[in-house]
Amino acid sequence: MKKIESIDVVWRDLKRRSGRPCIIGRSLKVKYVAQLRRGSDKLSPQEIANTYSLCLHHVHAALAYYYLHQAEVDSEFEEDRIFSEKLDTLGVEAAEDWLFSRPLPANGLPKGTPSRIESINLIYRDPEVQDGRPCLLGSDISVSDIVTHYQHDAIDDEEAAAHFEIGLAHVHAAMTYYYQHQAEIDADLAARSDSLEQARLA
Repeated sequence: MKKIESIDVVWRDLKRRSGRPCIIGRSLKVKYVAQLRRGSDKLSPQEIANTYSLCLHHVHAALAYYYLHQAEVDSEFEEDRIFSEKLDTLGVEAAEDWLFSRPLPANGLPKGTPSRIESINLIYRDPEVQDGRPCLLGSDISVSDIVTHYQHDAIDDEEAAAHFEIGLAHVHAAMTYYYQHQAEIDADLAARSDSLEQARLA
């Protein structure tokens, strides 16, 4: 039976950050992680982790969320652009008036619900698929496969996505799961490597 392995690293709280998606325990908006991964001068996940003193699973979870909800998070960048423009042309008071009078974005939280975990449900296990290894939803590609190409072959997320013909959200979900279960995945990779070596020598 298929079982979804939820990644619960992002949340919303109506009382914090206007209900925008943040990293649990840090109140750091997803957009700040995504911002450092955009453009030609994008930082690596490790560099982003160092910048904000985050664990790598935080970084990859934030990026997975970003690529799943890119239009929403990009709207925050557009708000920043408008605010900066008003600040430069009209001054601080006018910019702040616009900021605090604009309609708050729809955040999907029902009335009376102060907070919610934004689960990322892109990983599953099925005893009949890859011997029960964690895999990417909608495929039989295992987390171990992604780790091998993304980390060990030193390729970036876009190359990994192109290689496996999957979305960037799936790549980062796989890497989030890896860093949350690193001992298990590393043991699986070592066992598979040993099996291949024994087969080669047989």
